[in-house]
Amino acid sequence: MTEGERSEKRPARWKGAARVLVAVLLLGAVLEFFVSWRDRVSWPSRYGATPLVGSLEVGADPPRFHCDRGERAGTTLEFVPSTDTHRGLWDAVVETRPDGKQERIALDQAQGKELEKQPEEGLLTTFGRLVRKPEALAIAIALYVVAGMISFQRWHVLLRAAHVDARFWRAQKLAFIGLFFNNIIPGMTGGDLVKAIMVARDHPEQRPAAILSVIIDRIIGLLGLVLVAVGALLFQTGPQYEEMAKKLHWILLAIAVGGVVMLSKKLRRLLLLDRLMNALPFAETLHKLDRAAMLFRSARWQLAYSVAVSLVIHGMILTAIGVLGRAIGITIPFLDFYTLAPLALIAASLPISPGGIGVGEMAFVFLFAKANVPGAQALTLSFSYRAVMMAVSLIGGVLMALQHEKPPTRKEYDAEAKEEEKLGEGDDGNGARKSGAPPRTGDEDPRPGPANA
Repeated sequence: MTEGERSEKRPARWKGAARVLVAVLLLGAVLEFFVSWRDRVSWPSRYGATPLVGSLEVGADPPRFHCDRGERAGTTLEFVPSTDTHRGLWDAVVETRPDGKQERIALDQAQGKELEKQPEEGLLTTFGRLVRKPEALAIAIALYVVAGMISFQRWHVLLRAAHVDARFWRAQKLAFIGLFFNNIIPGMTGGDLVKAIMVARDHPEQRPAAILSVIIDRIIGLLGLVLVAVGALLFQTGPQYEEMAKKLHWILLAIAVGGVVMLSKKLRRLLLLDRLMNALPFAETLHKLDRAAMLFRSARWQLAYSVAVSLVIHGMILTAIGVLGRAIGITIPFLDFYTLAPLALIAASLPISPGGIGVGEMAFVFLFAKANVPGAQALTLSFSYRAVMMAVSLIGGVLMALQHEKPPTRKEYDAEAKEEEKLGEGDDGNGARKSGAPPRTGDEDPRPGPANA
């Protein structure tokens, strides 16, 4: 390897290290500032600014909190539910001191407000709730498996639309293997790269089409998440959702306008789209999306089908998240899971940290706080969803081992990276490709060759 080649590869390593650092910092921030490992009770007017730390009694109704740290270690608090909603959640607290003496503390309106969100569950208690309900994990895994297989069938439809004659079960297998590699290769798109490499092995003459099918599949998946969130917001009436609805509607409008412009030859010429893309940041990425749009311009029913199927897929995934949330003890209306979780998943898909770790957790905590979900419960929900994804992804590892599928080699990764660079090369402003290919007018068929089906 020459010195020049070494200098070209070095920034990629630094970029990967920076993403890992971002993930560590975000996770650390969530654990330090938004959640606690142990259960706590904050009662400033009685115990001062420092909360009591201890554990909640499993299965106790009403809640019983045992303090096991600090100067009040050995103190037990039993919370008495209120019959008057105007007074708050609790009517009184029975305090049992270490010497066995009890005191019933009737709560006035101010104290009731102080204890409105108390006791506060920590991560250990919240995880314990989930562990005691394995049926919820089983339901979530089953829903995720079925949703995954439907999404892999969507990719198969897009492959066939791109004239890549992949067999159905072969596409399912490669997609599961790609899901497995999402847990190994840093970044949410690592498994997509593996899918593209392995389908290109089967169809080396159609490598560009295989890569573009993966790109358009991911775009449609993200569009499906946005549509589900927008649909759920139509039925939400709370003020906390108004600003969220406005932002999502603008995002959806931008996607719709962008799609129309990308697929219309007249608008492309009128707006000088090729020159504009060359002048914008991330021109290489924009040209990849452009090539994908051109490839699938004539596959309108396949695109419409893929978007419709995405709604079903994400509906199942969000139902799985809701089932996990109920097992954890999150009591918000079930519709809130369809409103908040899609936004957290979209944030996790951004290429900021490996696999969206840290970003997704911060998004779950921040967004579910709008529905008054405690940080520990929101973080546990994010972790449990990751656990479900990882469990399902092991299917891909098993398939690789049983069928002796060779994992991608470094040479194949490099070849795929070069192919993506070619797909990202733009026009020179006069319609000619930088790679020396003939001019593209927008009228010719961009598909790689005759149909094999």
